[in-house]
Amino acid sequence: MASRLEFIVKRLAMMVLTLFSIATVLFLLFRLMPGNPAAAVANPSMPPGVREQLLEQYGLDEPLTVQYALFMKNLVMGDLGVSFSRQQPVTGLLIGKALNTMVLMLSSLLIAFIIGPALGALFAWKRGSTLDTVGVGTVLTMYAAPVFWTGMLGIMVFSFRLGWLPSGGMHSPGFIAYSIWDQYFSVDFLRHLILPLTVTTLWWLTMPTFIMRNNMLDVMNEDFIEMNRAEGLSEFRIMYRHAARNALLPVLHYGATAVGLAMGTSVIIEKVFSWPGLGRMLWKAVIASDYPLAQGGFLAIATIIVVMNFLIDVLSVYIDPRLSEGDI
Repeated sequence: MASRLEFIVKRLAMMVLTLFSIATVLFLLFRLMPGNPAAAVANPSMPPGVREQLLEQYGLDEPLTVQYALFMKNLVMGDLGVSFSRQQPVTGLLIGKALNTMVLMLSSLLIAFIIGPALGALFAWKRGSTLDTVGVGTVLTMYAAPVFWTGMLGIMVFSFRLGWLPSGGMHSPGFIAYSIWDQYFSVDFLRHLILPLTVTTLWWLTMPTFIMRNNMLDVMNEDFIEMNRAEGLSEFRIMYRHAARNALLPVLHYGATAVGLAMGTSVIIEKVFSWPGLGRMLWKAVIASDYPLAQGGFLAIATIIVVMNFLIDVLSVYIDPRLSEGDI
C-alpha cells in the first residue's frame, strides 16, 4: 500500500513538472518565433501613441522576464489572457470548446477501448478460424481508411442520401440550450453526435484490437491457462477473466498515447463534421494569428494529455500492483 501511494505521489509530481515545462516552452515559442504577439496586435504602421497603448494593454511592452512572471502568475490563477480576435477571456472560450471536444473524442476512445480489447481477445482465442480471418481483415480495412474519408462517406450516405442523420454541427439551427443537460443530453445533440462518434470509434478501436490480439496469443501459451482448464473453468471465464486480464496492460498504456493522438488530430474530424470543438477553434486561432487563444489552446490540449497519462498510470497500478515496485 505504501509503495503504491509513493508511486502515485511521484507520478503527480512529474505531472506538475511536465505541465510547468510545457507552459514555459509555449510562452517562449510564441514570443521568440517570427511574427510575435507584439507584431500581431500592434501594426508598425500605427501611430506611435496608439501602438504603445495597445502594447501596454496586453502587457507586451514589458521585458520578457516580467512577461513570463506575469504569465505564470496568471496561469496559476486560471487567467490565460484575452483573445486578440474575439476580445473575450481565453479561459472561458477554451472551457466550452474543450468540453465539446472531450465529449466527442473521449466518448469514442472509451467505446473503442471497451469493444477493441474484447474483439482482440476473441480473435486470438479463435485464432485461424473464419471469425479471426474475417475480423482481422475488417479491422485492417478500418485502420487503413483515412478518418476524413470515412467521415465524408458517412455524411454522403447517412445524411445526404438517406437523410437519417445531420451532416454537421452540434445542434440544429435555432436550437437553444437552457442548461448543461440540454447542451449535451438532448435528443437533438445525440442525433448530431451519432455520425462523428461512430466514425471516430471505428477508427480508434483498430489498434486496441490488434494489440490485445497479439498479447493474447502470447498469454495463451502460458502454463496457468492449462491449469485453469484442468480446474474445469469455462472457456469464456478463462479467456476474459484470466487471459485477457494479463494481456490488458499494454493496451491500457496505449490508451494514454491514444488520448494525445485523439486530441491532437481532433481538428480533422471537427472540420469534416463542423464540430465546434477545441481543435477547430485552435486552427482558426492560428490562421488569425490570435496568439493568446492559440497558446491557451495548445496548453489545454497538453494538459488533457498529461492528466490522462497520469490517470492511466494510477489505473495501471491497481490492475498490476507489481508496477509500483519498479520504476516504469
